[in-house]
Amino acid sequence: MEANKVLLQKMYTKIIIEFSQQTEKSVEDSMDYFYKSTTYDLVRDGISDMHCRGYKYLADELMLEYGFKKHKGYIN
Repeated sequence: MEANKVLLQKMYTKIIIEFSQQTEKSVEDSMDYFYKSTTYDLVRDGISDMHCRGYKYLADELMLEYGFKKHKGYIN
């Protein structure tokens, strides 16, 4: 399944803004985090229908990827 490019761009914007708000990083810094992330690659390439996930879920995945948040299921 291939996602509509315009809808993906809108989703990217929402993910970046959510990430920025949650981490208190600037939007510019958040864009760098997002576009260099594995999460972005998975969404862009349509792996496991990641583009069908909500933007808050994907922002959480981004925070997990960069260590801003710890997964609740992980053992310390």
